[in-house]
Amino acid sequence: MILRLAAQLVLATSLFQMYPIDSGVIERAATLPESAPRETGIREVISLMARPLPSSGTAPRPVKVEPTSLGVVTSAVSAAVVDRETGEVLFEKNAEEPRSIGSITKLMTAYVFLQGNPDLDAQAQITASDYRAGGVQHIMAGDAVTVRDLLRASLVGSDNSATAALSRLSGLSAGDFVARMNETAAEMGMRKTTFVDETGLSPDNRSIAPDLVRLIDRTMRVDEIRIATESASVDVRGASGRSYRVESTNDLLATFMNQPPYKIVGGKTGFLPEAGYCFGSIVSKDGGHEVIVVVLGSESETGRFQDAKALAAWAFKVYEWPDERS
Repeated sequence: MILRLAAQLVLATSLFQMYPIDSGVIERAATLPESAPRETGIREVISLMARPLPSSGTAPRPVKVEPTSLGVVTSAVSAAVVDRETGEVLFEKNAEEPRSIGSITKLMTAYVFLQGNPDLDAQAQITASDYRAGGVQHIMAGDAVTVRDLLRASLVGSDNSATAALSRLSGLSAGDFVARMNETAAEMGMRKTTFVDETGLSPDNRSIAPDLVRLIDRTMRVDEIRIATESASVDVRGASGRSYRVESTNDLLATFMNQPPYKIVGGKTGFLPEAGYCFGSIVSKDGGHEVIVVVLGSESETGRFQDAKALAAWAFKVYEWPDERS
């Protein structure tokens, strides 16, 4: 019996060394109840599936110059890094796992709203019907500001009430607005994405990392969205004379990843207990090539930014673009 037990212990130890388990698995299971079981070890890191964005046939594709580097360990349950110009997948982790996305939803809300060509300089206000619990309401209800200010409060400060006001101001009913969000997702080629509300407060707003790569790529081509999400803060003045400071939820704007040679080209955070901490952004280097980074289900608020930083830095270190070669 003792010999059999010893043999089993040796076998278990050897298997653990061959397939090490990420220490974050236990904590995630406790704090993120809807997370699916994770893959472990080598299989988790190298599950890179070629599902790129529509690419330019003439664009230079990145070449992996450190072939033995498989990626970085992240607390995120799901992640993706994609070369924006070619759609080349540089890293994926559980990328096809549908997850709640929280306030990343607001990128689609802003995009659909702007498709209606609203007058951004018109006066508007948050009404009682726009009030949504959760997060911070930056602008006092009834105080007239510009439509642009409501858009910036939604995207910079992730303001739920300002976001609901945009949906109302679109002229569509709440149901029709959400239906248009889903139609637009389908038009963008987002294969596994569903929206049920405009703010991201519903855990039933779900997507996958490759779909969110597409969403970020498309929405950051809209100047109003990109400029807002590149802002560390914005100041809004209401008709009442009251001033409002809206601070960005994107802490990555204050890190080295937004200093030369790097630059953050917009992005959006998201959080729900069911979603964990989520983030998606475009990062450029030397004003040239850009990578889109998406992390879903990170373990903490700071963890999502650490994950995104590590993945972007890894991509620029491990990959080289042919037109950069001397």
